[in-house]
Amino acid sequence: MKILVIQQKMIGDVLLSSVLCENIKKWNPNVEIDFIANTHTTPVLQNNPFIDKIIIFGDDFRKNKKLLIKFLYNQKNTKYDIVIDVYGKIESLLTTWFTPAKIKIGYNKWYTKLIYTIQVNRQIIRLKNDIQLSLKNRLKLLDTIVGNNFDYISKPKIYLSDIEKQNIKLLLNKKNKCPLIMISALGSSELKTYPIIKMGKLLDYLVDNYKVQLILNYMPTQKKEISILFDKINFKTKKALLFEAAPTNLREFILMTSVCDATIGNEGGAINISKSLDIPTFSIFSPQIDPEVWNTSTPNQVGVHIKNYNKDFNHFNLNKKKINHFYESFEFDYFKNELSIFMNRL
Repeated sequence: MKILVIQQKMIGDVLLSSVLCENIKKWNPNVEIDFIANTHTTPVLQNNPFIDKIIIFGDDFRKNKKLLIKFLYNQKNTKYDIVIDVYGKIESLLTTWFTPAKIKIGYNKWYTKLIYTIQVNRQIIRLKNDIQLSLKNRLKLLDTIVGNNFDYISKPKIYLSDIEKQNIKLLLNKKNKCPLIMISALGSSELKTYPIIKMGKLLDYLVDNYKVQLILNYMPTQKKEISILFDKINFKTKKALLFEAAPTNLREFILMTSVCDATIGNEGGAINISKSLDIPTFSIFSPQIDPEVWNTSTPNQVGVHIKNYNKDFNHFNLNKKKINHFYESFEFDYFKNELSIFMNRL
């Protein structure tokens, strides 16, 4: 049997969807699994023993129709028994349409009846003691394959090679005895980034109250914003920053995070990667993100959201202006106590 899993776009989404592959192999170790993802997300799939082949969906396929058509026709010539489209957007719908398979599974939307042979309804309300909905709904895609009573694995993992583990030992030897904190300093976009002035207060608080070293994680295109953040923090905090250890690519970030004692900052790919490495996380959610979907609250996985501090907040009709308004009203003092409890556990 051969199964294709499709999950494009963001790092966290791809990482969470990789758990489908482990559950499929648990159900039937002889199944061959291919996984379609965008180029920039593949480091979280690297060395995954439950994925037989990673297929790249080029980031330029949207603009280059010839490359997209060539990709789709390659898929047309590849035979699968089952296609699981987790992404459910135009690119993956086209891929699912072109890919021959008797069974095609995806989420139920008004326009997907012509594409999927099995449509799955998302669970909207999180039940008590349930895992986060982003994982719950992914696993629901497998119910028709493995059965409703299957004992699911619900935690995605990242796998490091032997060479990478050796490099980790070298990092550990160089590591100071004080806790090393990875800071998710900026989100993937402006609307997913906790205001820089407030983030500066958070970093100053960490260094003033705990003997820690900090590594700032950010994308190369965000150097301007990082410079602004650097200007907002005090001298003591600047001295606690390990700029020479700042990761330059995603796999390097994964390696460095694996030797950190915690990850703190904007919710997103960095937080999801840390969770998959069993690193304690303290995440600040953007007003537009529902923590019920993306956060499983435990002592080692803490998430804070403006809705818990502002009675006027609601998720409906959020536009850019309202998101910025609620972000600006989300003062660091609101959740400083939760952060101190989290830090005292380390």
